[in-house]
Amino acid sequence: MNTELSIKCKRKIRAVTFDAYGTLFNIEGLHSRATELILQHNSFAADAASFHRLWDEHTDELIKTDKFDKLWNVFDRALDMTFRDFGFQGKRKPGDLEIWLRLIENCSIYPDAPLVVEAAARHFKTALISNTDNHELSIALARYNLNFNAVVTSENARAYKPSPEIFQQAADILECRPEEILHVGDSYNADVVGAKNFGAAAVWLNRKKARVPNQAVQPDHQIERLGEVLDIIKTYLPAEIAPRSFGKLKN
Repeated sequence: MNTELSIKCKRKIRAVTFDAYGTLFNIEGLHSRATELILQHNSFAADAASFHRLWDEHTDELIKTDKFDKLWNVFDRALDMTFRDFGFQGKRKPGDLEIWLRLIENCSIYPDAPLVVEAAARHFKTALISNTDNHELSIALARYNLNFNAVVTSENARAYKPSPEIFQQAADILECRPEEILHVGDSYNADVVGAKNFGAAAVWLNRKKARVPNQAVQPDHQIERLGEVLDIIKTYLPAEIAPRSFGKLKN
């Protein structure tokens, strides 16, 4: 971990917030698989990796526009744009985007996620802050029985991370100031830049050991496995709480 755990953190934290997909829920490779299946569904031959990459680019472009739209509407429009860019002359077959949705609905959870969320909730308020629509996230939360003081989606906030609006909605529900929040996420841009610009502390879950893209915006902590965040959270415990009361922590 890239953090000085021996030094007591000066920042007073009252809430720990988490990203959902890629942080608590494992979606590794699902979009690539969805791309392959969607191309097959539409009987269209194209390089799946290139198609996937351009679909992601169009999705990011649409998310950054001033006019908000729900995520699955954005995915749909971006998919249309990608097919056009690849010279697809026909009409997409019904149900192609639902292939991607079904994969997301049935995603797995990282094994250490329930322990991390439960441990954080013992001494801090907790929230989930996710660039997603309500439908698929509610399925995942119910399936894996995860509970938070607040669940804030881009659909509810009508804003996407890294915009401060979505973080502010969580802070309002938690009744916390930005500097009282520790945010944990796997996306450098959405989670680290978003949290830091909002005024919160940021833990970057950097599973792929990537370099920090922008040296001007550094995460407060950097970890490679979700379970490592437990050691970080312990450093923010109030002085009167013995670390052993945090329970058995496993990476």
